[in-house]
Amino acid sequence: MLWLISSERFVLRLALAAVLGLGLVLYAANLWFGLLNQDEGWYLYAALESARGHMPYRDFFFTQGPVLPALYGWCAPLWAPFGVAGGRALTALLGLLGGLLAAGMAARAVARGERMAAGILALAFTIANVYHSYFTTIPKTYALAACLLLGGYLVLLAADRPSRAWLAAVAGVLLAGAAGTRLSLGALLAVTGLWLLWQRRTLGWAWFWFGLGGGVGLALIYGPSLLTAREQFLFANSFHTARAGGRDLLFLAGSLARCLRGYLPLALFGVALVAWQLWSPRRVAPDGVARASSPNWSALWLLSFATVFVVQLLSPYPYDDYQVPIMPLLAAAVAVGAVRATAAAMRPALVWVAVAGAGMAAMASPINQEWFLLRQDRFWVVKRSPSDLAKLRQVGRMLRENLPADRLLLTQDTYLAVEAQRRVPAGFELGPFGYFPELEDAKAARCHVLNRTSMLQTLRQTDAPMAAFSGYALAIGAPAMRELSAEAQAELWQVVAGRYDRVEEIPDFGQGATRLGVWRLRPESPR
Repeated sequence: MLWLISSERFVLRLALAAVLGLGLVLYAANLWFGLLNQDEGWYLYAALESARGHMPYRDFFFTQGPVLPALYGWCAPLWAPFGVAGGRALTALLGLLGGLLAAGMAARAVARGERMAAGILALAFTIANVYHSYFTTIPKTYALAACLLLGGYLVLLAADRPSRAWLAAVAGVLLAGAAGTRLSLGALLAVTGLWLLWQRRTLGWAWFWFGLGGGVGLALIYGPSLLTAREQFLFANSFHTARAGGRDLLFLAGSLARCLRGYLPLALFGVALVAWQLWSPRRVAPDGVARASSPNWSALWLLSFATVFVVQLLSPYPYDDYQVPIMPLLAAAVAVGAVRATAAAMRPALVWVAVAGAGMAAMASPINQEWFLLRQDRFWVVKRSPSDLAKLRQVGRMLRENLPADRLLLTQDTYLAVEAQRRVPAGFELGPFGYFPELEDAKAARCHVLNRTSMLQTLRQTDAPMAAFSGYALAIGAPAMRELSAEAQAELWQVVAGRYDRVEEIPDFGQGATRLGVWRLRPESPR
């Protein structure tokens, strides 16, 4: 075979096989062993409600854009029979697709002889990263949002001359889809549109087409909600700004530190590239290609990344995983810069350093330890057996066997409802996120959430034969997401205990490894 003759191509193909193999192993491991997260249940349950013909905001409370429930709801026949594992499998496919799109961006932005090296670097920084893999395996907005925004930027690369400027409209629709998945990504539309306007001499009317596509996309995504459920939409999308106790410098520093640890190989390559740019005595011109007339796409990716990164840091609680959807933008930009800065003879070594670094970082990640270790009890390690997902499946199967298909499950741990394939009472769709104890009665009813009055009424009157409550249940109040007072919790639990009998307790269950109580409705229970 001809490719065996060229040692460089052979080494690069070997590296590609290694990084793809590592990525597949990490996604498979995170699918089965990855820790449970309460958000998984809320997103998947919202998708199932959409599959039933219900609309976010208008029919149930939901705190993100409507694209994820719509897409996952459309795909529900494929994943829903498998419960949360099915939702994770769909999300993992989107996560892998996002890595491939980032690799495509990096490859498309460099010369032909550099493309394989740039693509492998982008893959090493994304799918071969255990942190990135975990957060694009569990059903959150990150994997889908990353696919949409990366797809948009990849299409935009094809609009690299005035005669193909119309392709920017497709890119605008895709970036609008990203904003319709996660609202903070809307900043990408403004940044990209302004950059295209600045590049109008090179790209012609791409700025106009991009704006048209983005505007039409936003209208199609958000228009129905604004027309039919404006109050509910605004209430739901102001939820995250109402969190209490945030903007703490220590929390912010911790968030940045965890993000750096999660993407350490990418960060090290980025720092090395900046140092080279500042202090290198000369510039390498790979393959003798002149680049002056081509738009600097990496500059757009870096500008977009920095803008959204800062926007998300301004959140009341800037969790480190918020940055996951935009990290492939940085990965593609660093991959392009690293390949351009390296002589052709050194590219295989550069690629293998990245692949080896990704592998070592994956092995050293604390996420891997959490797959198998629950906690340390003094000198002794307590193992996590079975995995969180396996335990969820066991409990879900038990609930499904004891609960008729047409009856409700009373729980704020919504991933249990997804696994048991049962619905929850109205207002319980987002678990603790849907309990606003101090909200006035009329507004709580209009916005499809529970306040103290409606929560007590639901607990007293629901005919759900089974209930399941973990340590998160009946303990947290929105929107501040603070722990309820002991008196407020006792009041809710008194109602539950007055109608239900606890039939089983399961230790170390779900997110945070709290104790799960399973309850059965008493015959002739009072209301």
